Order: sequence, then structure tokens, then C-alpha cells
Amino acid sequence: MKFLVPVDFTDITNPLLKVAKLLALKHNASVILLHAVSPIIYLPYPEGFGITPIDLSKLAELEAQSIESAKQRLEALRDFLAELSVDIVVDVGEPSEVILAKEEMADLIILGSHSKGLVERILIGSTSERVARYCHKPLLVLKGKAPESFKNVCLAHDLSKHAQSAFEFFLNLVPPEEDGRLTLLHVEETIELPMVDALTEGLTKKIEEEKINYLNSLLERAEEKGWKAELVVKKHSNTADGVVEFVKEGDYDLVVMGSRGLSGLKRVLIGSTSSQVLRRVDVPVLIHKGMPS
Repeated sequence: MKFLVPVDFTDITNPLLKVAKLLALKHNASVILLHAVSPIIYLPYPEGFGITPIDLSKLAELEAQSIESAKQRLEALRDFLAELSVDIVVDVGEPSEVILAKEEMADLIILGSHSKGLVERILIGSTSERVARYCHKPLLVLKGKAPESFKNVCLAHDLSKHAQSAFEFFLNLVPPEEDGRLTLLHVEETIELPMVDALTEGLTKKIEEEKINYLNSLLERAEEKGWKAELVVKKHSNTADGVVEFVKEGDYDLVVMGSRGLSGLKRVLIGSTSSQVLRRVDVPVLIHKGMPS
């Protein structure tokens, strides 16, 4: 496996590397350390603006110095990952665009999320949120306090193939710690349908039995892997709200979700359940992407 780990040299870097190392050692995975350097020149200068060829050369020199400085700082981080195969990549551009351009290099992207004010979050979102919206690879976003291990995990399952892919990916990625607990959460949206009462009751009972049987079979799979697993079925009018409320009531190290990979227009108009959960919880979130619909 290959892990793409974007770093920005802020206080999130050390916890990010610890988690990347924790998972990489378990899988003998290689790590790609990526840093995005902000471009010195954002827009072409209009004629007569006063920028001379010498000035442009100086700006290009400053950008080259920034790239070299970033490479040296990444080299210093390599020592912490000494037991692993590590590649270093520095590129120029807006961070989320650089990450998305490099996503095909890896099997999993691991990145940190910084807290932002309400206005900034509404206007521009965050790097992690933009990557979560547009990437096609599995994504682990560290939020809040980075855990020493993933011992208490909540996996939200909506019975879709995307949720099942997330379940399988998680079981292969995160081996259980001693006393590792996995809560399989199914949020059932409450929708009133205009059906005959007798028919509704009979159909609902059959569907519920099939759901529970299927979810219980997943519990057995998790327990075979060594997890102490339990099933929670929660009724709520909105799936994202139900997941967020449940996670905030617990003490979880990780939330796992599948995402159906919305196409461009749907992504802009409605976002996705996983994106809404990512924005609102303060624990690491693992999102496994499906093909765009």
C-alpha cells in the first residue's frame, strides 16, 4: 500500500505523522510526504504595472527557494518514518488542488484538518473538506485530538454498496487493538408513506428483519477479525444529523463512512452525508469513496 500524507508544517504535522506511521507499519506501506508551496505570482501583471523582467526573475527565485526549503523540512520529517519507505514531493499551487492532482499516487490519503471560523468555513470551506468532496481515493481526515490508536470506532452503515465497501476497507486497514470496540451504526430515516396500515405493517416488519439479519452478519465478520462489535439502530429524520448526534454522545477515536461519490452538480447542490459529518464532528473520519453518480 501507499499512503499520501500532505503536511503543512503546522501543529497538526506531528500527530498526522504518528497516525500515518501507526497504520503504515501495520501494512508495511510506503509513505509519500507532500507539501504544497503557495505560488509567488498568482495573476499575470498588466502591461505598465511596473514589474520588470528583473522583478519577475526575483519572484521566480523566491519561489525556487520556497520549494527547496520545503524539501529540506520534509527530509527532516523523514527521520521519524525511518522504518518505512518514504518519498518526498513538493509542488506549487493551492493545497487542495495539489493533493487532488497527486491522489492517484496512493491507496489512501491521510491529512489533517484545521479549525476554522464560521464565516471562513461558509465562504471557502477547508482544504480537507474540498479534498473530501472531489477526491476518488479513500481519505482519512484527522480532527480534534489525534488518537494514539483506534480502539473505539463508529462505522455508519446505510446498507448501500458504498457503505459495505467502507466496511471492508476498514477491516483490512485497521487491525483491532486489545479490547477494540466497533459500533456498527445504522440510522434509519423516518419517512411517512401513504400506504394501507396492514400492508405497511407487514412490509415494514419483513424489511426490518432482513436489515437486522444483514447487519448482524457484518457484526460476525468484525468479531472474526477480533473486534468486540455491537449494532445500534437509530431512527432520525436526517441521516447526517443522526450520525453526528450519536458520535457526539460517545467517545470515539474514529468514524468510518462510505460515500457514493456525487457528480459535480449534485456535489455543489447537496453535498453528501459524509461531507456533512466530516464538517461537524471533532474526531478523525475515514471516508471510502464510490464511483461518481
